[in-house]
Amino acid sequence: MGKSDAVIVGAGPSGLYLARELSKVMNVTIFEEDRMLGIPPHCTGLVNLNSLKVLGISPPIINTYRYVRITDLSGNSVTFDFRERTIAMLDRPGLEHYLADELGSATLILGERVTELGNGIVKTKLRQETFDIAVIAEGANMALTRNIIPWRPTHVYGIQTDTKSFAVGDLMPRGDDEIVVIFDRKLSEHYFAWIVPRDFHEFRVGIADDANVWVKFTELLKIINAEQLKPFGGKIIIGGSPSHVVAGNVAIIGDAGGFVKPMTGGGIIMGMLSAKLLAESISNAVREGLSITDALSLYDTLFRRYVRGKVKALGSASYILHMMVNRSLGDIMQLMSKVNVVVDDYDNHIDAIMRAASRRPWQFIKALLAVINELSLIEPGKINRLIRDMLE
Repeated sequence: MGKSDAVIVGAGPSGLYLARELSKVMNVTIFEEDRMLGIPPHCTGLVNLNSLKVLGISPPIINTYRYVRITDLSGNSVTFDFRERTIAMLDRPGLEHYLADELGSATLILGERVTELGNGIVKTKLRQETFDIAVIAEGANMALTRNIIPWRPTHVYGIQTDTKSFAVGDLMPRGDDEIVVIFDRKLSEHYFAWIVPRDFHEFRVGIADDANVWVKFTELLKIINAEQLKPFGGKIIIGGSPSHVVAGNVAIIGDAGGFVKPMTGGGIIMGMLSAKLLAESISNAVREGLSITDALSLYDTLFRRYVRGKVKALGSASYILHMMVNRSLGDIMQLMSKVNVVVDDYDNHIDAIMRAASRRPWQFIKALLAVINELSLIEPGKINRLIRDMLE
């Protein structure tokens, strides 16, 4: 039986980033059930370049973008201008290989699924090890998380593909620096679709919703006359948050801990930031001669004090946007159509919405009245919970 100071389950960006940082102060083993890093593909890979600087990493990038245009099938649209090309599509497998190359003394074990975790022991079919601390970074499936730190996230399902299209029109990006996001209940009842340029006439095209996603994905490809080439996707967490992220000597990070942007479901940056928060808590404890228990307690406290409330509030706002406003989304898109907004931060969705509102305040007030009308259709208990989450 082997022994590790820290065991990490999951070699996605969050788990690899954590292993990279913890290997500087302790003995680390990371388990990944897939045989190859980055395979199968998971997400669109859009991130804020400034956030990569905060994390201190420079992974490979496929393309960068300046504009995000939100549109419906009728051509009503709002364009967000980030002034510089600060949005990037990461090479997701490249990101994971980049982080793996910087693991230092950490041991990476591929192709072994963790079947048991607890009481200081981790087991796979081939081996078992003891540990002082374990971290679950298994993503949205939460096979281990649900037994150790159970919580119930809100989720949708997403499907996307890399494909070619020579279509023209309002739905297609107007250049290689523009991302198109389609909000239209005729296409996605409770979420949205996206078209992101990769190269000349090459796009990453996808859609997410809570039902009939494959049918809607096929319809989207027909609309833009694109082929279905090796689609990929899975569960996307868009709301909810656990009450805590530590149980005994086990912690959770990344999607498994609800570290996502509810408006878009993006989790790469949030996940690595959660890994950074945990790594700094543990590293500081080691340097100060404190116990692992103290380190995990600090991580849990920081999560509950500074992260959980914001994630829950954004999740409630996202619920209102995606699950209710879509009933009157056509009217709202018409009221705000052709607005162009200069935005500084790709990750600050609330700021982007408020800047758009300031361009047409009376139209935005009408949109708010439409939202209030939608809210009146929801049972009072649900409204009270949404308001409480947003005010926490």
